[in-house]
Amino acid sequence: MEAREPISLNAVNTDGLGLQVQFFWHQDRHCHTISLLVDDRRIPVFESVEGSNVEDWPPSPALQQLSVEELRPDTLVGLLVGMAGKSHYSISIEPTSGRAAFVFDVACRSSEPPEQLGSGYLLVAHGLTPDGDHDAIISVEGRTMVIRCDRDGETTAKIKDDQLGTRIEPAMINSGGTTRWRYTIELG
Repeated sequence: MEAREPISLNAVNTDGLGLQVQFFWHQDRHCHTISLLVDDRRIPVFESVEGSNVEDWPPSPALQQLSVEELRPDTLVGLLVGMAGKSHYSISIEPTSGRAAFVFDVACRSSEPPEQLGSGYLLVAHGLTPDGDHDAIISVEGRTMVIRCDRDGETTAKIKDDQLGTRIEPAMINSGGTTRWRYTIELG
């Protein structure tokens, strides 16, 4: 299989500080890292926790196809789709204009009740502090990053931190249908 170059999306605020989501191909799917961009440095903070091709319910959505599209002038969005077992996943990752923030909107359509759903991350940096069920704060090199989960409606998500890492999970799972969860990662 030919090597694939990493693909990056940046979200930069008015002070020139930013976040980057970088996608890279690993085995049979796209993985990603989320990094802080400061002083011409890229500081990795999170990396997605992936499963294998034999898992029906991997720790993060199994994403085999990636398309980067121009949503509006100077705004690129990442659109990914894939599958594992009998489930189909889709995700959009969109930068927020003028802010160092990305909105992750994830969906899973399954014909059977899911054993688990969510987006799993390994915290590369130190200092994650949960702030209730829906938010967390991360300290990185004197900067603050915040994870904010949707709290209302069908895209409500919650944060779970355990020995396996940080998980962002849907608050309600639809058995045998489509389940969505949405969260924002932002530089504070």
